Amino acid sequence: MIKKLLGLLTWIVAFNTSALELKTIDEIHSAYKNNKITAQQLTQGYIKRINQLNPQFNAVINIEPTAVTQAKKIDELSAQGLWAGPLHGIPVLLKDNIETTGSLPTTAGSLALKNNITNNDAFVVKQLRNAGAIILGKTNLSEWANFRSSYSSSGWSAVGGQTHNAHDTTRNPCGSSSGSAVAIALNFAPVALGTETDGSITCPASVNGVYAIKPSMGQVSRSGVVPLSSSQDSVGPMAHSLKDARLVLSVLQGRDPLDTSTHSFELQVLPKITKSSLVIGALPSDKFTVETQRLYKKQLSALKQAGHTVVNINISDDLATLFFDEYYILLYDFNKEINQYLANTSDQVKVKSLSALIDFNKQNKAAEMPHFGQDILIQANAIDLTQTDKYQKTKHRYRTLATAAITNLYKNNNVDVVIAPTTSPAWKTDLVNGDNFKGSSSSLSAIAGTTHITLPVGQVSGLPVGLSIIANKNQPQGAYQHAQIIDAVFISPIKKPE
Repeated sequence: MIKKLLGLLTWIVAFNTSALELKTIDEIHSAYKNNKITAQQLTQGYIKRINQLNPQFNAVINIEPTAVTQAKKIDELSAQGLWAGPLHGIPVLLKDNIETTGSLPTTAGSLALKNNITNNDAFVVKQLRNAGAIILGKTNLSEWANFRSSYSSSGWSAVGGQTHNAHDTTRNPCGSSSGSAVAIALNFAPVALGTETDGSITCPASVNGVYAIKPSMGQVSRSGVVPLSSSQDSVGPMAHSLKDARLVLSVLQGRDPLDTSTHSFELQVLPKITKSSLVIGALPSDKFTVETQRLYKKQLSALKQAGHTVVNINISDDLATLFFDEYYILLYDFNKEINQYLANTSDQVKVKSLSALIDFNKQNKAAEMPHFGQDILIQANAIDLTQTDKYQKTKHRYRTLATAAITNLYKNNNVDVVIAPTTSPAWKTDLVNGDNFKGSSSSLSAIAGTTHITLPVGQVSGLPVGLSIIANKNQPQGAYQHAQIIDAVFISPIKKPE
């Protein structure tokens, strides 16, 4: 009996080790096909890892109760020689502003939504299930997608607490999709979904050292996602490889009648690379930390040594009004759209309006506002929604300006691709003073609605710094191909924490 127990223990240890080595979709699918692991074993392995490590990082809010049952169904298909789809048996974590069927609430990190059990799959979740994915659980986030306080600490929510960076728990994970990025970096799952309005996918991916894609506007539906701004909101994947992120995006995309922004664009299989040498437009890095600037110079040198032409470029358009306009649009959209969302929640949710939310936070100040307030919510609530002409003119102006700025970077400099540091390394988490961002490359893509890809191809003092691929308008296909070429120059420099 003792020998049998020792043998079982040895198998369990071996399983845990091999499971943790499986990170990409190809690796997992190969293990399935070669009978090295089952979907149930893999799912249970991730759950065990989350239970062991998550208390140190606060990346995951809830594990989906049906995850193992989902995995068993996948194994039943496998036993019949059937394949559920391109994400067959791939566990996926979801940011907790994405709705799912079942017993888990969708909280956006707020205690006001702690009972928000919608029993509805967001469009992207339906797409994942149809592709054979296993919904593993919900990840922590900056409360209300970081649109509550000007002095917030990214990754903090009243529901999930403070998420910690995967590489250094004293440092910030960036937000608002903080839990999703940290979860991938810690290998809590091979894939996670985040959402972005401006930087909320790319920044956390950058400072935690994972691949991520903020897709083009209209490529992926936002229905079933707690809104911030329909003008800029997007849903995108984080993964251990560019190939995986791109595959997941191809699953997520599609026309959805509940989101009129979506269209029938389809991400095609990448063609064989015919252009080995790129003309790369490098945006300046002077707004990033000095060490980030030094890293960027080394990256540009490596690209040159790999045979690419690097051209220093700069934004020629006057962006003086851009960020003021953006803030107005976000305030207007949030007022309108969060009121609509809250009004249509179930009877279990007592907060039915933005005004009621503000009052709820005041009444629950000890739990909801122990570190920072809600000045952004108050500003949004004061926006006059009857000023539709002002809104439409502002929206046209800011989107036209951002789109022209990107288009001119490509046209005026005759480059194949535009790159920049995604952001500087993670700062020390500061619950008293809030975030300490040093540079960002997210806004033009976020406002123009173009694709933004971040690659984990460098470190500063052991902390990850992403490299951004900023796509031209209506050119996502080229962006993925160029990102693939650039990624190949840098061979896994990020050491993932174990």
